[in-house]
Amino acid sequence: MGASVGYAALRHAGVPPARAAAELRLPPFRALRLERLFRARQGGGPGSMKPRYARHGRHVAAVLALGGYPVLPERRR
Repeated sequence: MGASVGYAALRHAGVPPARAAAELRLPPFRALRLERLFRARQGGGPGSMKPRYARHGRHVAAVLALGGYPVLPERRR
């Protein structure tokens, strides 16, 4: 697996940039370049797995002002 693919996989899994670079034993200049590429790619970046509304600050503020999201009771088995 190439360093760029491994780096992207680790970052999508939620691994911080410094730890991803350390796990792949990347030199600092290469880690910075891969992080820039990761953030620039469409669908990349640390929040790419979040639903679109989760990145919408005004929406979240409005929902919280109205009491937040409903909490479903835990289903007992």
